[in-house]
Amino acid sequence: MTLGLGNIRALMDRLGHPERAFRSVLVAGTNGKGSVTTLLASVLSAQGLRTGRYTSPHVFSVAERICVDGAPVTIAEMEHAARRIVPLRDEIPYSYFEALTAIAFLIYAERGIDIAVLEVGLGGRFDATNVVDPELSIITSISLDHRRILGDTVEEILREKLGVSRPGRPLLVGPLTPALSAIAGARAASEGFPLLGAAELGAATIAEPLFDGAWVDIRTPAADYGRVRLPFGGDHQAGNALLAIGAAERLAGTGPGGLVGAGAALSAAHIPGRFECFERGGRTFVIDVAHNEASIAATADHVAAFRPREECALVFGLLRRKELFAAPGHLVRAFGWHCLIDPGLEPGSSDVAHAPHELLANYFAPHLPNGASNVILWNRVDQADDPLIRLLRWLDHERSPATTVVAMGSHRVVEEFGKRMMMTQP
Repeated sequence: MTLGLGNIRALMDRLGHPERAFRSVLVAGTNGKGSVTTLLASVLSAQGLRTGRYTSPHVFSVAERICVDGAPVTIAEMEHAARRIVPLRDEIPYSYFEALTAIAFLIYAERGIDIAVLEVGLGGRFDATNVVDPELSIITSISLDHRRILGDTVEEILREKLGVSRPGRPLLVGPLTPALSAIAGARAASEGFPLLGAAELGAATIAEPLFDGAWVDIRTPAADYGRVRLPFGGDHQAGNALLAIGAAERLAGTGPGGLVGAGAALSAAHIPGRFECFERGGRTFVIDVAHNEASIAATADHVAAFRPREECALVFGLLRRKELFAAPGHLVRAFGWHCLIDPGLEPGSSDVAHAPHELLANYFAPHLPNGASNVILWNRVDQADDPLIRLLRWLDHERSPATTVVAMGSHRVVEEFGKRMMMTQP
């Protein structure tokens, strides 16, 4: 990880500034930025704009990070772009994320896209995506995450994320506390950019919540979009949809009826691993990349609203650098079965994962009501052992108590569990 824009600026200069070949939007925030990026890119494509979408991290393939009009680019394209970057490694000590960002910009320039919607990787001020000059920026939400890098308070974190703003360019924000709103308002006044929240963007309300999405009523000052089916679950997705629509109206313009095909575009949006549901052997399996307190709590509360606790199983693993705070309490209330697992690490990774017994002792045990929960420590037996295949066999068994299974926590758990689901049959 590299903090600062020196490397990415040097890369852009040596590569002929591909980031200047298209319009751009920056989407920052603790949670929700992947959903907003995806929803906005889908709506912009429906307006006839050739749209790039850059998200991170990926779940199944690195190509997921770089999309054009909703379709991932090819690995061959990425390798072709990478060949322009590799020779620069001796003089520019770029990071993995900086390299991927540069690859995305090269591909977008080569493809001749009109606009790129870029999810900020970490923070905002020093993130590699912030090398662009965005026409508009978005901050979706603020909560505690990456405290060692961004700060110990939500106020410090907001100040870092406000680095994606630009003088004279709109900044759209999701729900903020009064204290955070005051900080954002002061920055907008001092730097001279329009700050737009729900009062300026309109209203989006949940009309009918669903396990795998929601029907939402969306209205802006420009148009009434009526009732729209969102593909992502959770009450917070209404606000994400409003941010996407509000941004698209300002980027693409609107006619008397608003944005063309906006409802269908929102419904068709897709990004892997964001409360993604699969039906398997009469059971519902979900993979979700929730990995900090706010996102884990939101997912757990959403499951609890739709499924009986005793029929829900959690598959959970986490890296030690992640902070859970009160999230295990939400998980215990939502799931009657807890399968705690070592997520495993990518080869060469410097990360350290929580062992299952550590997760139980340090995080889950204080929240477990006596005799009301079932906890399974799913350990790795040896290097040849595949614990997730064994776990799937147990969950698939006709005597398994779970009708709903949710895998989340570490992205590695989501990736590996999702892959095992797709390559095996119940």
